[in-house]
Amino acid sequence: MRLAAAIAGRALMLAALLPAGPTLAAASHTQDPVAVAAAVRAAAAAQAPAGSTITIGTVQGAAVMPACAAKFGVEISGVEPYEQATVRCPTPDWTLYVAVTVAATQEVVVTARPVAAGAPLEPGDVTLQRKPVAAYAGRQAFYDTAGLLGATATMNLPAGAVLTGADIQEPVLVQAGQTASVTVVSGGVRLTVNAVADQAGRVGETILMTNPSSGQRFHALVTPTGPEVRLQ
Repeated sequence: MRLAAAIAGRALMLAALLPAGPTLAAASHTQDPVAVAAAVRAAAAAQAPAGSTITIGTVQGAAVMPACAAKFGVEISGVEPYEQATVRCPTPDWTLYVAVTVAATQEVVVTARPVAAGAPLEPGDVTLQRKPVAAYAGRQAFYDTAGLLGATATMNLPAGAVLTGADIQEPVLVQAGQTASVTVVSGGVRLTVNAVADQAGRVGETILMTNPSSGQRFHALVTPTGPEVRLQ
């Protein structure tokens, strides 16, 4: 009798120390955060620009939610790069908010090696590389290396730097004293005349030129194809 009573007492003590059955069951039926993260990432990627880098915030809050018995609904809101994912479970009903950062990237011209201030760009100096758009937002970037060859660095540039309009000067296309073909455009008529440049000029600059036959001086806009005059 005493032995039976002792065994029964120990059984009661053991039962008191163990968690209740429903608690153990609930712990094994909470939501897996990994599944939530995958759903958020897929939804963000579906509407992000190609090549974007997506970073999601913590999803550990899902671990205290009951396991979702149906497919998640994920809605992405906000403005790139800082967005928010609203994760909704229909059964049982719960909602979780997750921070999302979308960093759009694009191939732009960068320095392939260090370039010293005043040095003209050569083929081995520049290359294309995918960079976050935010790294050069609001500045002029370049998307083709060929058009930059011969341009002069305005400052010392480290390798891997995104080239912007402030980093380089366009190459001098017309030298002072050079005889160049000037395109004259008047309405639908185009003709060319030879003139001597009184000033050196880069693309986009207006320079003074002289017609050697008449001695008349005039201004011409330097374009990628040479000096040009447009008559009204």
